[in-house]
Amino acid sequence: MGGAATVAKIDQMRKGTTDMMILKLLADAGVPLHGYEIIQRLDSSSCGLFEFKDGLIYPRLHQMARDGLLISRWIDAPNGRRRKVYSLTERGRRQLAADMAHWQDFSQVVNRLLGLEESAA
Repeated sequence: MGGAATVAKIDQMRKGTTDMMILKLLADAGVPLHGYEIIQRLDSSSCGLFEFKDGLIYPRLHQMARDGLLISRWIDAPNGRRRKVYSLTERGRRQLAADMAHWQDFSQVVNRLLGLEESAA
């Protein structure tokens, strides 16, 4: 299997983790980031395996802000343009911790089922 089928499978796996990856990126950054910067950092960190397009990330950022996980504000960029930047709220930090714990449990079980990890018996 290769090509488009592989890309489609990887994209499907990524869909359930996009919010967690955004939250983790913002937590690690320690400073507010604008949408394009978030996309660039996610793309870079995934070494090209995932595609984070505007049509995916911006709606997620807006929804996460509505859900109270992120706070956004407008800043003046050095080039004179205004940019909306995003940072984590305390609720977002709690959500990230919960999501990462669930991810760890999930990935351990999947790895065990696939024979990639020994069972803790």
